[in-house]
Amino acid sequence: MLFENVRDADGKILRLVGTSLEITAQKEAEERIQMAASVFTHASKGVVITDAEGTILDVNETFTRIKGHPREEVLGQNPRILKSGLQGTEFYRKMWHSLLEAGQWSGEVWNRTKGGDIYPEMLTISAVRDESGRTLRYVALFADITELKDQQRKLERIAHYDVLTGLPNRVLLADRLRQAMVLAQRRRRALAVAYLDLDGFKQANDSFGHDFGDKLLQEVAARLRHHM
Repeated sequence: MLFENVRDADGKILRLVGTSLEITAQKEAEERIQMAASVFTHASKGVVITDAEGTILDVNETFTRIKGHPREEVLGQNPRILKSGLQGTEFYRKMWHSLLEAGQWSGEVWNRTKGGDIYPEMLTISAVRDESGRTLRYVALFADITELKDQQRKLERIAHYDVLTGLPNRVLLADRLRQAMVLAQRRRRALAVAYLDLDGFKQANDSFGHDFGDKLLQEVAARLRHHM
């Protein structure tokens, strides 16, 4: 609200004239900009913003923490400097096809840190378009999923390998046997299955205890792995 004094010829105030300016929309716009900047800076995921040609315009602090590249080092560069080399041309062709057609791509990708370490990340890329549909920017969000992949591998190993001996368990045996049977039928070949029994194991286990029996199984498993 702006006020202006209206005076007479002698300078005496006769009245005040007020002008009200609507600034609500302006303040809301400023708050949205500040909020977006805060999210960009403090996001738990790495953020990369490029122009339509793929030139990096900005990155956030999490990007630097994960990648090891300082912000100033990657500005003006192309994200291909982060590639691990593990994905082929076809992988990136499909990625760009999805970006150009649907304006978004999401999936797992292997990338490289500044120190040369290769790690898995979950990556989402979105196109920012104007009202006419022309792409102005690309925004990429990514997270290091190394711990998640390690946990998955541990769970898969627990599900398919014996904890004591480290040998494949019955679940993995059944799966591999089914595959072998299908392959043998397709190639019209015979399939042989060998069954090994440990003579006297129960007697040794009962006589010397379960700890001795466990060590015996581990030793047999180690020798099998060595010879097979």
